[in-house]
Amino acid sequence: MSSPTPLRETEARAAARAEAAEMGITPALISDLVETFYGHVRDDAMLGPVFEKAVAGDWDPHLATMKRFWSSIVFHDGGYSGRPMPAHMKIKADISPDHFTRWLKLFEQTLSEIGASEAAHAAFLARAQRIGQSFQMHLFYSPYE
Repeated sequence: MSSPTPLRETEARAAARAEAAEMGITPALISDLVETFYGHVRDDAMLGPVFEKAVAGDWDPHLATMKRFWSSIVFHDGGYSGRPMPAHMKIKADISPDHFTRWLKLFEQTLSEIGASEAAHAAFLARAQRIGQSFQMHLFYSPYE
């Protein structure tokens, strides 16, 4: 979901943009990361079928959402306000922790492939690791079992 009104400039947003610029992260880099990564996902024997089933062959909206997601994380621009966990809960029967391991490996390979700076590589990878860990905790582990 996109924000209906432009967000006001805040010190936090300005600082996030400045930090991203220092790492060489631009909207174009984010677009390249998302496009390249999901190209690999589509071709992957483990991940491709899961994603294909989830997006039902209509990749463009998913790619646009992922670009907004990463932009929001990096630039604090408020462009993404979705709720990814319910979407992942719908496919819980089709995935396992091994899928997250594979996802992260492809993500890291893509960061290297697109020429992300060392700092950008580290920043994206750290965030992706935290996201994967959080999703797995919600999907696969219960403190009551």
